[in-house]
Amino acid sequence: MTRASDDERERAVASLREHFVRGRLTLEELTARCELALKARSRRDLGRALADMPPLFPQAIMRGVARGAMLLAFTGAWIIFSLVLLLAFWLTLLIGGLSTVGVLVFLVVWLVPTYFLFRQWRRGLSRLWRGA
Repeated sequence: MTRASDDERERAVASLREHFVRGRLTLEELTARCELALKARSRRDLGRALADMPPLFPQAIMRGVARGAMLLAFTGAWIIFSLVLLLAFWLTLLIGGLSTVGVLVFLVVWLVPTYFLFRQWRRGLSRLWRGA
């Protein structure tokens, strides 16, 4: 019988939390399994707490975190871009007026990055809903 370390117990609880976030456990199951994992004396006891749960792959989790961070950065950049473009639009309007062509150019310049960002957000959300 190999004894479980504090670090192994904490990793088991973190894994159980991740399974809960992904919808594989109810709150009651999470609570019961976390108690079991924290009270575990051996690795076998930890195995009972994680029974019938698929293994989590750290690389996939890190890819998801990195993707979320990139999406957040792109969203921040898009907000700044939109504000600067709006300021340029109003300045152009105030200084010399704006033609129909100018309005269309501003719309295209704003809509193209907005469309691509929207596609990235939808792709990220659909992956979350599928549990990928």
